[in-house]
Amino acid sequence: MSPEEYDSLLKNLKKLPGELKTLVEKRIELFTLEMGERITGVIAHAVYRITGIVFLGLGLILILFAASNFVGELLDSESLGFIVVAAPVLLIGLMFFFRRPRSMVNATRDKMLHQFMKDLAEQLGSIEMDESSKESSGPDGEQTDESERRQSKHSTG
Repeated sequence: MSPEEYDSLLKNLKKLPGELKTLVEKRIELFTLEMGERITGVIAHAVYRITGIVFLGLGLILILFAASNFVGELLDSESLGFIVVAAPVLLIGLMFFFRRPRSMVNATRDKMLHQFMKDLAEQLGSIEMDESSKESSGPDGEQTDESERRQSKHSTG
């Protein structure tokens, strides 16, 4: 090895930690931006759903008022109409308030955890894929065949 080649190799090796640090910083920044984008999407979706729920609730309230007035006219007592219509609604509300189904809570939690782990695996997979594609490229920058790499490992080892 000539001294010029040795000096060039030494300079490249000295640059390597800095470039590796930059690569890690860029990966962290990319991961942060993608997670921020996903969180923003979830929040936007939640706001959209909550708005829909509010309008559905308002519509239900108006229907219940109309039903109360109708039942009140049938019973000749407006207050009795409101009591008859409100009683089932209160019972259903109390049932949901005091009996939180653990299976539904657990299923929701498991679904959210599964999605988070899937997203994290995709992120890590893309990092590993980038690194493995660099390792598997041939001298001309072409991708080498997986079987060729395995054979070369077995023949050398």
